[in-house]
Amino acid sequence: MLIGLLITLLIVMLLLIVMMKWETKQLPGYIALLAPIIASGVFLYHIPKVWNEHYVTEIYQWLPTYDINLVLRLDGLSLFFGLLISLIGVAVFFYATQYLSYEHDDLPRFFTYLILFMFSMIGIVLSNNTIILYVFWELTSVSSFLLISYWYDRSESQNGAMTSFMVTVLGGLAMFVGFMMLYVVTGTNTITKQIAMREEIASHSLFIPIIVLLLLGAFTKSAQFPFHFWLPKAMAAPTPVSAYLHSATMVKAGIFLLMRFTPILGYSDFYTYSVTFVGLITMIYGSYTAIRQSDLKGILAYSTISQLGMIMSMVGLGGGIAKATDSAMLEMYAYIMFAAIFHLFNHALFKATLFMGVGLIDHEMGTRDIRYLGGLRRYLPLTMVAMFAASLSMAGVPLLNGFISKEMFFEGLIHASELSAFNRILTAVIIAIGFIASIFTFIYALNMIKVTFFGEAQGKQHVHEPKWFILPAAILALTLPIVFFVPDWIGTKLIQPAFSSVVANVETAEMAPHLAVWHGFNIPLMMSLAVIVIGTFVVLRVDLKQYLVTKPEKWTIPKMLERSGHSVESYSGWGLRALMNNRLNYYIVVTFIFYFAINLYGLYRVGVPELYRIEVTDYHLFHVLLLLTIILIGIALIFIRQRLTMVILTGGIGYAVALFFILMRAPDLALTQLVTETITTVLFIVSFSRLPNIPRGQFNLKRESVKITISLMTAITVVGLVFIIQQADALETISVYYHDAYEKSGGKNIVNAILGDFRALDTMAEGIVLVIAGFGIYTLLNYKDRRGQDERE
Repeated sequence: MLIGLLITLLIVMLLLIVMMKWETKQLPGYIALLAPIIASGVFLYHIPKVWNEHYVTEIYQWLPTYDINLVLRLDGLSLFFGLLISLIGVAVFFYATQYLSYEHDDLPRFFTYLILFMFSMIGIVLSNNTIILYVFWELTSVSSFLLISYWYDRSESQNGAMTSFMVTVLGGLAMFVGFMMLYVVTGTNTITKQIAMREEIASHSLFIPIIVLLLLGAFTKSAQFPFHFWLPKAMAAPTPVSAYLHSATMVKAGIFLLMRFTPILGYSDFYTYSVTFVGLITMIYGSYTAIRQSDLKGILAYSTISQLGMIMSMVGLGGGIAKATDSAMLEMYAYIMFAAIFHLFNHALFKATLFMGVGLIDHEMGTRDIRYLGGLRRYLPLTMVAMFAASLSMAGVPLLNGFISKEMFFEGLIHASELSAFNRILTAVIIAIGFIASIFTFIYALNMIKVTFFGEAQGKQHVHEPKWFILPAAILALTLPIVFFVPDWIGTKLIQPAFSSVVANVETAEMAPHLAVWHGFNIPLMMSLAVIVIGTFVVLRVDLKQYLVTKPEKWTIPKMLERSGHSVESYSGWGLRALMNNRLNYYIVVTFIFYFAINLYGLYRVGVPELYRIEVTDYHLFHVLLLLTIILIGIALIFIRQRLTMVILTGGIGYAVALFFILMRAPDLALTQLVTETITTVLFIVSFSRLPNIPRGQFNLKRESVKITISLMTAITVVGLVFIIQQADALETISVYYHDAYEKSGGKNIVNAILGDFRALDTMAEGIVLVIAGFGIYTLLNYKDRRGQDERE
């Protein structure tokens, strides 16, 4: 059924692709709505099974030798994320049908990208194989690139798409290397098997590099400082994309990754410190920067960064649950990790609501700048109620779901000193950061509502509030107080199964806390009240408009590069110009230098083998004459300056080598050499005959000496490797492996059998390269310069 779900999503997507040629108005949106509805139905159907820990696993073998298979697994954690992705997806897809205009927007293309995005995220959470997870991981980067650049004629869309793509793809590559290291350590790509070998992984020398690489993947995907800068630029996407990306999809993938691998990564204090402090720094930086934004989507973007930092810090604090043995400590770890999952759920609800409200305001007012908004409560009452409830939930105000998870966050910070990795000083630091960041959160959340809905009316006010437009946000807003009053039901039915999958330990899973609204007058409650009092005072008494900034933030990696006098583009351009200078000789020299360096490193690591036996086959005068001929032609090529003469002499070397193959009784190789040499020689002659016979430059001793040196080093390396291979008596000749090629593959020609069966993957890759080259040629042949065309039309 899981693979059926993925196939169904692809079918809906293909149907939309077919509809791109149809005049269907808004029909594509409602057809696309089937995708999240079907996905929701599948996940809801499996809830009873997962509650009873009857996890669903589907295995479709692909490359079993390397344990690269399509392995799908639906456990508590994947069910939790699957429900968020699909149910929030229903709201977002319906919202998109009201937000976009069939007169001005390409709806089939938009919804195709959106379904691809949802398909990729569902693939991530269902994957039980690291390689398949990586494929879906990068597919989210590709689909988000397409969505962010949907309005591709806008420069901000282009820049936002490129920035998000570069950051997340590079982080994904780092994660992929970490997965390769996990395979080296465990010999498997199956995640559940790797988790079962967690103690072996934790004791391996590659454990810390694995942690660093997986953290790079998680931090870049979930926009953690200093990789956060791509997320505000992604606001160039249509608002439905922003609502989906921020609430339930891409930015949550990094958190999912860490939760999935917590049983392994949590064995290291380095992981605990890194995730906790990166999360807290991101939280306070994002919340402070959100106060200074004038764009409503900018406020929400930095709000997402801050909230993700908060969740990330709880994941870091609770990560030690993997190795804890003391029951009291285990209970505290369980409490914090449970809180992280619960707040992730709450964040999805209130953030989707906020983005939908902002999208409606932008749609009706034509602006998102709070400096030009105000008094909208009279014109958009339902929008105000929904956004007000969502903002207060994000700020942690009682009677709304965000209050409970914020209380649990404070409780976790207060008791951090009881955990093995933290002392009292570190605990005081993280309490201070979390408390100050929470005040900032309350300030920007309340100020956003105050200025937009209760401020002085500005600009055009003849707006209306389409009921179908605000319906998804209104429904989500209703869930916020409902969750507050029935938290334990949510905790038992939804959070508990996900928590059990995170800890991967039955005894630890039983320590999951019960959610409750009231815990008495305690320190977390006092902290919450202090946040509310201080935040309310600042919003009502301080004019925050004087702190607004319209310029991009300074402390990002691209900006720091620019202040140094360069940019990412300039460094990339310098690197490309240094390597790609259109000189073939230069490419060959660089290639061989790397080749020699690798060989020297290999000799350094293993030493120079002792040459105790050198076999030289029988030879006669004809061999010597052929060898002298090749040497003389090679020397002549150094001095000859005419291109046609060089081509003919180079062909002579090839024919001499073919004669060597004949003398060594290898007729098939000789035939291949003769055919190849004849074709290349003829093609070169035909090509050069149509060009002016411009002679090469004058002989330059320095330049030619470099070429001769490279050639001699290559020859010495190859001959040396031949001699070294001759010493390896223990290695069985490879011909034995291919001897029964007919029985194994049915191929009567052993060369064809090797290329088509034994080396099929390599041949397939070569075929893919040819296909890509063909697409490139086709694109160039059909290329039309469209610059300025829209203006002319």
